[in-house]
Amino acid sequence: MGRFRFRPSYEAVCEVTVGDHRLVAYSGHRKVIRLADPSAREDIAVITGSRAWIRALCEVPVDGGTRLASGGRRGVLCLWNPGAPSEPPVRLKGHRGWVNALCTVCVSGQELLASAGADRVVRLWDPSDGSLVRAIDTGSGRGWIFAPSAVRTGGRTLIAAGHGLGSVTVWHPESGQRHAELTGHRGFVWTLCEVSDGDRTLLASGGRDGIVRLWDLEERQEARALTGGSGPVYALCQADVGERRLLVVGGDGPGTAVRDPSTGEYLGALGTDLAGLLSGHGWARAACQVRPFDGPPLVVTAGYDDAPRVWDVAKELA
Repeated sequence: MGRFRFRPSYEAVCEVTVGDHRLVAYSGHRKVIRLADPSAREDIAVITGSRAWIRALCEVPVDGGTRLASGGRRGVLCLWNPGAPSEPPVRLKGHRGWVNALCTVCVSGQELLASAGADRVVRLWDPSDGSLVRAIDTGSGRGWIFAPSAVRTGGRTLIAAGHGLGSVTVWHPESGQRHAELTGHRGFVWTLCEVSDGDRTLLASGGRDGIVRLWDLEERQEARALTGGSGPVYALCQADVGERRLLVVGGDGPGTAVRDPSTGEYLGALGTDLAGLLSGHGWARAACQVRPFDGPPLVVTAGYDDAPRVWDVAKELA
């Protein structure tokens, strides 16, 4: 059974646009990035050439096109052309140790790539030429960074980092100055996600203690805590269901929970069918939303399954 494997099959998933298709990229310890059509549920391309275990993927806009960033073991950080899978990547050098997570952040009107990991430094890169724009040293007393996330609040964009010792720090990417330090988690903060709550935007965090905390960055305090899971939380993503903005919570299962961030209500679970339980689904390590041009938004989860699983959340909750 998948959940008893020594390591997850896949630890990273993200949406990526290739031409007129919205695809999902996924990868893990096998050092190969697969591109799949989530609507058709089939792989369409494979990117080889990574020399390291991949733990993070992120789509990055570059000069009117798209690049796919990957990060992983030994500080390896690469920019790939998903439209040309055989093309060698641009390698960005500077990190020491694991690159655990990636995101994009808008700084002065420009989309930058943010990377973070074992060296506790958030690095901001210009994806057009691979140059380092800024390095934010988050300090040695908080542990490794496992999750960065951009979050919009008060008319500006901040960048948050989830640490191994339970705190979440929030920074101004333009200046590198700290905006807030949020405490409350016990143990690793594995994942962060921007989520809508009515007319405001909150930062969701999850980790080893199994609690999802929602933070108001204007007030610099916790707005709500969602409890009742069955284990650590490793993956968070927003799911658009009609006019509603829901939160998908993946971790040690069974099942991947769907919650209403405005009320905290538990709405249901993905992957509690027999096939999902036997394959190890519910022991999820990554989640993302994909918005196909010709269909409803889909959520993709990955972990100990033999392949990612694709969900139409609206149908699953009906």
